Amino acid sequence: MIGSRRLFRATGGYGLSVIVSGLVSIAVIPAVIIAAGETAWTTIAVSQAVAGFAFVIAAFGWGVTGPTDVAGRPVSARGRYFFDSVLSRVWLNAAVLIVAIPLAIALSRGDPWLAALTVTSGILVSLGSGWFYVGEKSPMRFLLLDSMPRVAGTVAGALVLVGTGDARWFAGLQLLGVIIAAVVSGADILRRHGGWAFTLSPVRAARNLRGQSAPVTMAATASLYVNVPVVIVQIFIPSATAVYALAERMVRLSLYATRPVVQVAQGYVPAPEIERLLTRARRVTLLALVLAVAGGLAFGLLSPWVSGLLSGGALVLPWALAAAMAVNLAALLASQLTGFACLTALGLAKVLARSTIVGAIVGTALMIPLTLWFGVVGLAWGLAISEIAVLGVQLFALRTVFRHPERLPGRPADGPVDGIEPSLEP
Repeated sequence: MIGSRRLFRATGGYGLSVIVSGLVSIAVIPAVIIAAGETAWTTIAVSQAVAGFAFVIAAFGWGVTGPTDVAGRPVSARGRYFFDSVLSRVWLNAAVLIVAIPLAIALSRGDPWLAALTVTSGILVSLGSGWFYVGEKSPMRFLLLDSMPRVAGTVAGALVLVGTGDARWFAGLQLLGVIIAAVVSGADILRRHGGWAFTLSPVRAARNLRGQSAPVTMAATASLYVNVPVVIVQIFIPSATAVYALAERMVRLSLYATRPVVQVAQGYVPAPEIERLLTRARRVTLLALVLAVAGGLAFGLLSPWVSGLLSGGALVLPWALAAAMAVNLAALLASQLTGFACLTALGLAKVLARSTIVGAIVGTALMIPLTLWFGVVGLAWGLAISEIAVLGVQLFALRTVFRHPERLPGRPADGPVDGIEPSLEP
């Protein structure tokens, strides 16, 4: 019981951050679609898809490996580690923005200023410090210094958007919130942790990237088939981009809502005794499958109604698209638990990477042909099949370990492997 209370206190700040950000994201969707119109919504969605992939390069793996690295370092070494990450990420952001801004403008085919502001906001989130706060176990700093400025920027932008009908104000104020969060949280960390010396050396920035290739490759591979679908729809079926973007955002919101469950599971599964570890992994795997079935059914049945509610009746998901996205969500709900909570705790991180690569290969092979043959519903089924492939690889590996514990590759991880994704945007 004491352990449960300690776990709740440790994750409470992160859970509250998820709840606040999620509620704001849900409230902002109708504001954008109703006040700014479908064209502005499409421009934002396509620009955010470009930003989603560019973000991976700009963050360069610190959001994935950073929490574990921070937790494993002595307090005296954390300041230099963080400053090195900031130095490298600043240079990476400068380089990525030069490419991403014109690409977003060209692909979105809408207001160029709206596209530029949106893609910049999505990329500069990589300068945030949420992953450091996770590593040093500072949930309230995570909430107040990293999450709240971005949430405040989004809320302010939405209010101005409703009053003016100009989505550029929304994107601009959201970008301001992102910048404030990066500056405030970064200054807080560098103030509390010494041992660093200021420099703008691009040579040192490049040197800091060594050892980050593995998490970047995995994150880039996953991002490729997560963000590319919106771009594919915009290229081949632009008339369907708005409704597909809404469906995709609803899936992300559903995943975002379950992030506290994943965080609790990441803290629950690791154990020093093999039998206890395997028992916990089996329980979480069963929970993952139950959550997948329940979440998939709920999304399939409710999403046509919810989409109309969120868009003020302007966009309604067809039942065929809702079914494909429901299967996609079900596979994602299960794999985030089997992957990040079970495989990593069992020392099977390589299987997690392999499943991601398999999913990317399957998705890349299927999405464009199915889009050309069956339209946006075909693309959604291509994405769903790729996520099923990811889950299949993970479940096969877990089944093997559960039946043959002696095949575990050495001592499992002592603690959760945590990663911070970019903040959810409308």
